[in-house]
Amino acid sequence: MRTNRLITRKDADDLDLRSRIKLEMEVTDTEAERVAQQTLPTSWDLGQYARRAPWRARLFDFLSPLAGQTVLDLGCGYNPTSIYFALTGARMVYACDVSPKAAAYTKRLVDQLGIADCVSVLVCAGEELPLADETMDIVHGESTLHHLRLPLAAAEIARVLKCGGKGGFKDPLGHNPVLEFARDYLPYPWKKPLKGTDRPLRFRDIEEFAKHFPRCMYCGFGLLSTMATFIWRRNDCRPVQLAHAVDGHLLRRFAFLGRYCRFVVTCVQKTERRVAEGEPGSRSQKLKPRRGVYSVKR
Repeated sequence: MRTNRLITRKDADDLDLRSRIKLEMEVTDTEAERVAQQTLPTSWDLGQYARRAPWRARLFDFLSPLAGQTVLDLGCGYNPTSIYFALTGARMVYACDVSPKAAAYTKRLVDQLGIADCVSVLVCAGEELPLADETMDIVHGESTLHHLRLPLAAAEIARVLKCGGKGGFKDPLGHNPVLEFARDYLPYPWKKPLKGTDRPLRFRDIEEFAKHFPRCMYCGFGLLSTMATFIWRRNDCRPVQLAHAVDGHLLRRFAFLGRYCRFVVTCVQKTERRVAEGEPGSRSQKLKPRRGVYSVKR
């Protein structure tokens, strides 16, 4: 059965860092022509953008407020989030990606909108950030962590975050075997034509990532709504929105269903404050489910 992967997951795990970065760069560069045909948003209202998907609303609610903050948009790709951050009032946004074509696309948007004074576009890998220690208030990544060598990337993210700084990330979750089969073998309209070294996250990956931060919480999104999106092929129709609402109810009542979700949102904070036992960040070694949210507790 044919797959859109250029390399098996096992072979991807065996690649050295330089080869891994090169392959990810080539894969992302191939999307440039398709993305050039996209129409730009008619409104750059971040709140409106966030409300289009529950996972995005949760992510941006955690990262807020953005006004006056220094933000790293990690693995920006061809997404418009760097632009939203700048137009929402971020003091400075660093948009980075391994792909020169993705970086050039973001730079064109920045110049077109006249916000070059508050957006800096970088070509770099998440494992090797050309940024000084403790300079970022916020690190954001959309479908980014699962492309990276997590131990290296986690150390870099923790290094550049200020004390009290926050990181928020959305990635595919890899516990559901049906979803994993579909990602590798089944066609669907929004599927990328090529895949490189990406591997959907598992909870153990997030637990390892969390070791670099005093506080970490994560939760799943996309249960019944995954099938609804596949059927109706759009996110803004009423059946899909209803499925999202049902998902929220189910995940609050039955936290164990989170492992079967399509996406995971991971929120971390770098803080030195001592926390009481039972709070996220307290000293324990287990993952404690609470109303659909897991807190990594140490």
